[in-house]
Amino acid sequence: MQQQQLARKLFVSFLVALSCFPLPGLAQPPELPQEEVDALRQIATTMGAKYWSFEAGAGAGACRIDTVGVTEKKPKGSQKNIDCVCNFENNTVCHVVKLMIKGYSLPGMLPPQLVKLPYLQEIDFSYNYLNGTIPGEWASMKLTYISVLANRLSGEVPKELGNITTLTFLNLEANQFSGILPAELGNLVNLQTFRMNDNNFNGILPDWVQNWKQLKRLDMHSSGLEGPIPSNISLLYNLKELRISDTNAPSQEFPMLRYMTGLVTLYV
Repeated sequence: MQQQQLARKLFVSFLVALSCFPLPGLAQPPELPQEEVDALRQIATTMGAKYWSFEAGAGAGACRIDTVGVTEKKPKGSQKNIDCVCNFENNTVCHVVKLMIKGYSLPGMLPPQLVKLPYLQEIDFSYNYLNGTIPGEWASMKLTYISVLANRLSGEVPKELGNITTLTFLNLEANQFSGILPAELGNLVNLQTFRMNDNNFNGILPDWVQNWKQLKRLDMHSSGLEGPIPSNISLLYNLKELRISDTNAPSQEFPMLRYMTGLVTLYV
């Protein structure tokens, strides 16, 4: 009997030890830092969301938006998504790398709080009612993909945007941006897609467009820009798709396009 009691005590002690010193195979799954959870709520609030519910459990699979928007019911055609990567600090920490809140008719502004997500790379806030302009705070980030398609953004494109040299995709289409394109955009040497059509810009497409050596698609139709198209656009050897109709430039302003043999799609 004493041996059974001793064995029982040893087993209980073993279980207590396991709870204090988990084996490698029983390690807790990685979690998203509370600072990023709080930042996501701030971002949703700035964008005008009245409803916000985020699953912040352990592991990448639990990094999920449950509810967002101005109504509890999800709008038809809307999309929401958060991607997290959980291989930081020996697979103990997750970080947000992608954020999509698309088609929710959010009436707020673009959130400067994105800077509180230091590993964020891609954002898509298309098809909302966002006002204001692009926050200068984003200039310190390492974003590769920005889409603010079909909002109500206005004013000049901030020159600070040119600091995000990691950008490969930039879509400003269907807003109310105005003014000239800042020369600092010429610093976006990794840009592969730039869509600025259906805005109220003025001036011409600047010569510094030649810096976009990686550019594959350029949309500037109905953008408000006028001709002439700079001759050095022919130096964009990777350009496959070019849409420049309704630029108020006569057709004779495009003679250099005949030498752009790599073009697959051309609208003039």
